[in-house]
Amino acid sequence: MKATIISVGNELLSGMTTNTNLVEIARELFMLGIETTKSISVRDNKEDIHEALKHVKDDLLVLTGGLGPTHDDITKESVCDFYGLELTLHHETKTRIENYFARLGREMRDTNEKQAYFPKDAIVLNNNHGTAPGVIFSTNGITVVLLPGPPTEMRPMLSRVKTYLQERTDIRVYSSGYLVVGIGESELEAEMVDYYPKHPDVSIAPYAGLSQIRVVFIAHEAKPLERALDDFKKRFKPYIVGPYDTTIEQRLVETLMAQGKVISFAESCTGGMLTSTLINVPDASEVIKESHILYSNESKVKHLGLNRMIMERFGAVSEQCVYELAYHLAQRTDADITMSVSGIAGPSGGTAAKPVGTVYYGIHHEGKTKTYHRVFSGDRNMIRTKATVTGMALLLKALMHEDDDS
Repeated sequence: MKATIISVGNELLSGMTTNTNLVEIARELFMLGIETTKSISVRDNKEDIHEALKHVKDDLLVLTGGLGPTHDDITKESVCDFYGLELTLHHETKTRIENYFARLGREMRDTNEKQAYFPKDAIVLNNNHGTAPGVIFSTNGITVVLLPGPPTEMRPMLSRVKTYLQERTDIRVYSSGYLVVGIGESELEAEMVDYYPKHPDVSIAPYAGLSQIRVVFIAHEAKPLERALDDFKKRFKPYIVGPYDTTIEQRLVETLMAQGKVISFAESCTGGMLTSTLINVPDASEVIKESHILYSNESKVKHLGLNRMIMERFGAVSEQCVYELAYHLAQRTDADITMSVSGIAGPSGGTAAKPVGTVYYGIHHEGKTKTYHRVFSGDRNMIRTKATVTGMALLLKALMHEDDDS
């Protein structure tokens, strides 16, 4: 099975919105063994949508966007017009939309009713996060999937679409992979030059982010996949923080919970990013004890009792400073593990000895305090994000007693 993805929305072509839906849909189809042959972005315009549909040659067509209640949300109507399909009212969906507005204490407007119209025998994908349902139907030998544009509404429906496709394809696909942190994409690729030829029956795709890479393995048989995974793990074990389909923050929260430990933070250059990233994970309240954003030198002295002599002699961005901060944080909060982080996010403030991107970490765990030094590239936000991801990786290694480097 092959697929075409059409993204509908003026905001995509004006540069106001990043098309993250395309990335997610293509990746999930890839994981099912479905190749996306082309992607097209078009305006909220009937003629443009029809023109894009003329080029569809694949047996799966996925469109996102344009399913809302406004006058320019015309994707469903345009697609059905192109294929000559009549739209009829789906009473159950209309009731769901009415109930959605009732829960919010608002009256449903007439414009929302059009969202309850679908082709005959279509499979309606309920929307629990908005008013725009998705839909699956078949026409002219093509399976057509329409999904809403907002990612928070699209993602839950995509899971239902995956189940639908899995039940209807004869392709058996085995997939797995790893989330790796602490190695760059080019460095990883260089280390895998001789790796790929050893596993010709496995498709291997690295998806790089800031300081983290998801390496996905796909095969049509289980044994070649297992061999490739084992080989990769032996080569890159120091960088592996978990399976590809998790996040590093999820792994950290899960590990803390499994060990029955709580954590406290003293953040400077990251400005609370470590803490806020963990709080995105459900049940994070079980493992986070305290968090201090100590941006100024005075705050480090005031709240954690840092000796002024340390900053005067070594500076706030130093091994000595983060060591003391992590240690004092452990004494004052009685947390099982603490982390302090201080760095130069730029664009100014760097020196020859400590260039922009320099970050120091301190971790106190099981009665010992260790420090770590990293230098990151990029702009201010990139450096802070990389510092956050790397900090979580260091914490995981410490909890798993794999923190040999200091």
